[in-house]
Amino acid sequence: MPKKQKGFDKTIYLLCLVKRPFQISFMSFPGIRLRKDMVVTMSDIIRCALISLSRKRLRTALTVGSITIGVMLVVVVTMISSAGKKAVNAELESLGLSGISISTITPINAGGETGISPESLEIIRNTKSVSTAMPLLVQYASSLLRETRNDTIICGIDAGAMQAISLTLKYGRMISRGDVGAVNHVCVVDETLAKQAYGRENITGKTIYLQIFGVEHEFEIIGVAKAGSSLLQNLDEFIPGMVYIPYSTLQSLIGRTTFDQVAVRVVSNTDVSETEIQIIRRLERATGYRDYFRADNLSLQRDRLGGLLDIVSLILTVISAISLVVSGLGIMTIMLVSVNERTREIGIKKAIGASRKRIMLEFLTEALVISLFGSITGLLIGGTISYIGIGLFGLSVPIRIYEFVLLIGFSIMIGAVFGVYPALKASRLKPVDALRME
Repeated sequence: MPKKQKGFDKTIYLLCLVKRPFQISFMSFPGIRLRKDMVVTMSDIIRCALISLSRKRLRTALTVGSITIGVMLVVVVTMISSAGKKAVNAELESLGLSGISISTITPINAGGETGISPESLEIIRNTKSVSTAMPLLVQYASSLLRETRNDTIICGIDAGAMQAISLTLKYGRMISRGDVGAVNHVCVVDETLAKQAYGRENITGKTIYLQIFGVEHEFEIIGVAKAGSSLLQNLDEFIPGMVYIPYSTLQSLIGRTTFDQVAVRVVSNTDVSETEIQIIRRLERATGYRDYFRADNLSLQRDRLGGLLDIVSLILTVISAISLVVSGLGIMTIMLVSVNERTREIGIKKAIGASRKRIMLEFLTEALVISLFGSITGLLIGGTISYIGIGLFGLSVPIRIYEFVLLIGFSIMIGAVFGVYPALKASRLKPVDALRME
């Protein structure tokens, strides 16, 4: 048997919502028998909240819309920043930004030439904790492939490029030790150059002309490499294509005997910082030059960049979340207006036995319903916009359900916080004073 509530009638309580407040009085229901054993349940309170919100459909829709916009902004910013960070990390990984980069700072000879000498390269390779060490030489040039001319970055490498700089070969073969020793005019191009000139990726056996210092040199294409992550593939019209040739060939074309830098991979489970110090000490001891060599921990720089991206993402998310707080103020304003409009209705409910707790719970439920509908709608719209927008750039969309659940919970909490004051105000109305309102 449900617990009885003296002086309370559920039927009249619910009818107070269907009829306009000024049309209701105790004489409005002469044929209704008051049943004191009826108890208003939580489902009844939710039903009451929905009926109350449906009275002012436009007002409710605008309030729900404000929550929707706030949640949508948070979802869009969060998903786009997550996808961007993932793409940047993938790009840094594809560029070989891991391990150590050894370079020089100032010229040391009369000719003003700077760089890593072949002797210094051997010292680096013979360091105990070094797994691979590949010399790098970079030169900006112009390339002519078929009838397409592009700005190009020429990178002089050796046979260890796939391990040292994470170069991924898609077709053909990589630069070999024989190519380096024989100073062959062979090259590996990235897939963007191949697509621009031939409309396909596999162009092994074709000829490309590289213009260096105004002189064109003919090279045979022996392989096609991946251009990087999808981020760069969608920006290929702004970023120069890459052409990889034997470093010995590039040295002969530009008159260099040294290298710009050496890409070093260390043995697994080895302290990278300790390896840096060890390499620099050995080079300074062998050459006699101090403060000339420089070691950069690329993995550490990548981690720092990732941390910076996290901070930027957090700032953008917080800024977008401010709109949710503003929406909460909108909920409070609308609920206060609703309390003023329904003063007589509140008085009738309290006169027939509704407690302060029940009145407060009803108005608080209305605020929560607005927040729930707004958050779900904003989540769906924001997720759809993010999915389409991120997909246009060929990036993957990271979906973390727990973040969406937390976002819905946060928006509901906003509704609860800003709905408490109007609910308290409604529950504290005195029946006698409220019934006087017309």
